[in-house]
Amino acid sequence: MNRREWNKLAATFEKNVCDIAREETDDRIRSYVAAAKIPRRGGVLVDMGCGIGSFILQYGHRFAEIVGVEYASKIIARAKKRCAAVEGVTWHTAGVEAAGKRIGPRADLAVCMNVITVPSAAKRRAMWDGIASVTRRGGHALVVVASIEAEKMIGKLLEEESEYPNGLVDHDGALQKHFARDELKADFSAAGFRVKKIGKAFYPWAKEGLRETPKLRANRPWDWVALAERI
Repeated sequence: MNRREWNKLAATFEKNVCDIAREETDDRIRSYVAAAKIPRRGGVLVDMGCGIGSFILQYGHRFAEIVGVEYASKIIARAKKRCAAVEGVTWHTAGVEAAGKRIGPRADLAVCMNVITVPSAAKRRAMWDGIASVTRRGGHALVVVASIEAEKMIGKLLEEESEYPNGLVDHDGALQKHFARDELKADFSAAGFRVKKIGKAFYPWAKEGLRETPKLRANRPWDWVALAERI
C-alpha cells in the first residue's frame, strides 16, 4: 500500500488491520517484553510502524524515552491522541526503511509488529536493516510477522488450500508476505541479531471473518513473535 491508501485506513484501523498488541488473545507478548531485560532507568523504546500506538499505550510506562514511527500521517495522528498521557514520546512520520537515519542506534527495545508484509524481498531487507539501524548493540528487537503455517491451517480448515509461492498470500487483491518460523529466524540473523525466543501470538478468528465457536477457540490463528538481541 502507498501512503494515501494507508491514510484511508486511519478511521477504521481497528477493523481493517490486525493490531496484535491490542488483539492477541493469550497475552504472550508481555513475556517477550520482560525477556528483553529493559534497563530500569533510561530505557529507550523505538516502535517501528507504531500504527495507532497500541504497544506504546500498553508498555510505554516501562521506558524513559519513546520514539514512535509511522508511515501514514493520519494514523500517527490517532496514535498521538491515544497516547497523549504517555510521557517522553517523540513521533516521526516515516517508513521503517528511512527511520534509522533520523533516530540512530538508540533502542533498548525496537518493536516492529505486522509491518514487514511487502511482497518485494529487497524492500523487506531494507526494513530489516532499518530495525537493525535503530537497535543498539546488546539491545533487543521484538518483531511480529504473519505466519505462513497459520495461513495453511486456515486454508485447510476452510477447504481452500492453496499454494503460496515465496510465502505471498493474496488478501483482497493485495499480496502480503507471510513467514515460516525458520525463515523469520534466518532473516533476523542476516540483519545482525541473535534470536532468543520465537513463539505464537494468537488472535481472534473474527480477524479472519469467522465466528469463533468452541472448536475454533481451541485452535486460533497466530502470528509469529520473536525476540532477538543485536550483536
